[in-house]
Amino acid sequence: MRFEADYDVVLECIQEVYGLECDNLCLGKDFRRTMVLPFMKMLERHCDGIRMENLHKVLWEVYQEDMGGKNFLEKAEIILKAYYREISSSEQNVCV
Repeated sequence: MRFEADYDVVLECIQEVYGLECDNLCLGKDFRRTMVLPFMKMLERHCDGIRMENLHKVLWEVYQEDMGGKNFLEKAEIILKAYYREISSSEQNVCV
């Protein structure tokens, strides 16, 4: 079964893994080879019309602006508001 986390929880997790992977990402390591990847995949399911690579690029820039301070979640939600879509209950519990 696939489990879908709430949108706001996913953003909080992304903030945390950016903090943990900051050195690697600053050195240019591909986010797909870090702990960031599964959270970007989850976030992509909550967003229409924007790819995971672009989500990471935008959110990483926001994170770097104040290195994950309180403003990250607020700014991320504002930026992603246009792309947000509700995950239906039938999509949340899909067998894979």
